[in-house]
Amino acid sequence: MAQTQKRDHTVVIIGTGFGGTMTAIPLAQKFTDRNKEKPAAPIETVLMLERGTWWTTPVSTVQDKEIQTADFLRAEKKQPVQYWSSQNYFRGFLDIFSRCYRRTSNENVFTKLFKSLRNEDGLYDFTMMGTRGFLGLFGRKSDGVTVLRASGVGGGSLVYSNITIQPPDFVLDDKRWPTSWKKDERDGYYNLARHAIGFSVLSALKARGSHQIPFTGTKMPPDPAINAGLSNIVARTARLKPHWDVVADPNNAGNPRGIKRYHANPAAPNPPDPNAPSFPDRANALWLYRARVFQTASKELTSDYGAVGLAINDLPPEDSMLGVDPNGVPNDNLPHNYPLEKSVNYCERQGRCNVGCLPGARHTLNKQLMAAALGKFDKTPATFKNLYIEALCEVEVIRALSEGGYEVQYLKRHHDDPSSFDRVSVTANMVIVSAGCLGTNEIMLRSKELGTLPGLSDQVGVGFSTNGDYLAFLEKTAQRASIVRGPVTTSFAHFQTDQAGTGPESARDNPNSALFHTVEDQGIPPALASIVGEGLPLIQRLVDKGAGGGFLIRAILRFVKKRALQLIGEIWRNNRERADFFKSEEERVSNMFAVICMGRDSADGVLRLGKRGETTLRVSKPDGKNFWDDPVIKEIIKSLKRLATKLRPDGTSFEFLNPFLTETAKAAGAQSVASAHPLGGCRMAKSVADGVVDQFGRVFDKTKTGARPFYEGLYIADASIIPTALGVNPSLTISALSLRIVDKIIEELPQYVP
Repeated sequence: MAQTQKRDHTVVIIGTGFGGTMTAIPLAQKFTDRNKEKPAAPIETVLMLERGTWWTTPVSTVQDKEIQTADFLRAEKKQPVQYWSSQNYFRGFLDIFSRCYRRTSNENVFTKLFKSLRNEDGLYDFTMMGTRGFLGLFGRKSDGVTVLRASGVGGGSLVYSNITIQPPDFVLDDKRWPTSWKKDERDGYYNLARHAIGFSVLSALKARGSHQIPFTGTKMPPDPAINAGLSNIVARTARLKPHWDVVADPNNAGNPRGIKRYHANPAAPNPPDPNAPSFPDRANALWLYRARVFQTASKELTSDYGAVGLAINDLPPEDSMLGVDPNGVPNDNLPHNYPLEKSVNYCERQGRCNVGCLPGARHTLNKQLMAAALGKFDKTPATFKNLYIEALCEVEVIRALSEGGYEVQYLKRHHDDPSSFDRVSVTANMVIVSAGCLGTNEIMLRSKELGTLPGLSDQVGVGFSTNGDYLAFLEKTAQRASIVRGPVTTSFAHFQTDQAGTGPESARDNPNSALFHTVEDQGIPPALASIVGEGLPLIQRLVDKGAGGGFLIRAILRFVKKRALQLIGEIWRNNRERADFFKSEEERVSNMFAVICMGRDSADGVLRLGKRGETTLRVSKPDGKNFWDDPVIKEIIKSLKRLATKLRPDGTSFEFLNPFLTETAKAAGAQSVASAHPLGGCRMAKSVADGVVDQFGRVFDKTKTGARPFYEGLYIADASIIPTALGVNPSLTISALSLRIVDKIIEELPQYVP
């Protein structure tokens, strides 16, 4: 559909996370190629709008010894940039809370009145949906869902656990998925997404063009490879051979990496002294404690477990040949992680994935976006001249223009004072909304309410899912787990799949595998370890005694008073006996275990815009039930009780504790399902009566009929279009769907791009 007026940009993409990055870079490449074919034609441009700033490490890394990245962004490219919190102790927690925690003017009455209390450019957006209560402190009421999301260039990749995991086929074969892709095509997009995250989107496109997807070669894939490939990290340091077993993925035969598992009790390899006793665990002695403990326990509970595929650079073992054996034969028993032409940043097992990787090893999407749109500090030019990124731009509404195309209205925050802003707008032929689940739902709900997109489906906001997220801790484990060491997650275990032996009752008796769920070990950043180490015992004590009304406040005051008196006493007797106060963060949580779980919840939540005195978004269940009463949550709790008996085999009654679902949280008005993986609300469907977009992310227009009942040129590509819970980490699925969507956009370009 030709436009009658010139627009500011060909495409505006709202958001820079997985959906935004996976669509922006292929479009920039396509427009570059088209311009080469017709150099006299107007240059087609892509603009990405991001509400947060750039984030990077403040310490020296292998690839940036002089810490030039921040100066390059700030001084040369005039971009707003901030540093990860670098402290690994209590000061790190204070830095995260004061500088990295996002607080907006509508947070509460205090932030509304005092600009100094706001922090609109913070990284972590921690949203407990519900009513705010008096002064934001008293009488608040949670809707039952709390969401942690990111605000920064790179979106959710800045705070996720780097996990690339494909859901079992039965999840994607659910009748609520209106997709026409067959298994081979689906696996092809998942492998393309692995490559796009593991190396780069451009490398993935080139590899697909030369039929190298899935990439199984022994040398580096096509340039430009920003990252060094996916890893399985279970050893205490890089270069150590893990001695794992490799088995085929029981749920996804198309996964070329297979599943790596702890090899229990291998014989000692070549003992130097033939008369020396055999040490059964010698080959695995250098595994991370947490990975070994979790996989050993999981083996007794399910047949489907192993190491997670991580989007983190790591170094291959010293005795390996980049994924091949000494004879040059590819060997899946070795890591699929390839060195670039120059040395790369690699995982140093600092346990900081969710609060900022100081070594710069994680495959955060800001790396790809910087190289594509801005270049690098080493004078490497930007890959594209037609891709632009504007930070500190918070989109409010999208307006369909009568003559075709769209106007995007947003707040442009000032770099030097993000609490101040200008209201601006930009026009484009096409708009791709990739603002994340909550961000996209808010934009679409507001656009519908204001009538700027009057033909939006009445299903906007319907079908919200927490993805069955469940965070829990177990105290006093029999073995040390050292949860502050390693990547934040090393291993997974699946339960209630369609495979025998994955639950107390095989899901073969449950054809839809409706109770499928995943349990993963969860590390704790050292900066939060002291808070967790002190806070969980307090919460447990309150839970045991019951917490209600003033008892909660009195109990906390007594706890603080006790710790203050204890501190004074311990300082003076520390010369005779090392006091508990002086224990390190690792010691405080050394015999504690943490897990993050996901499951196939009912995905029937409904989002709406909040009113005065409420959070920006509200959420509810149509039956009025609590989100934590979902059947899959109850099944997760059963699995954790079984896991607890393996981690605490002494018969004590300790169970995994979810701090968000205790009587303590209830007394504070904060009882909720804490989710880092919200899905749905703009779900895909076959028609406007059932959803907001079709399988290619094209937004339905209920005023139209015929072969193309869409808003031409308006797409959604992010977690909000996923129609069911996945039961696994969603980043790989979001990427696969977005790559499929952008393929369709490129296929249809002649229809509406002049």
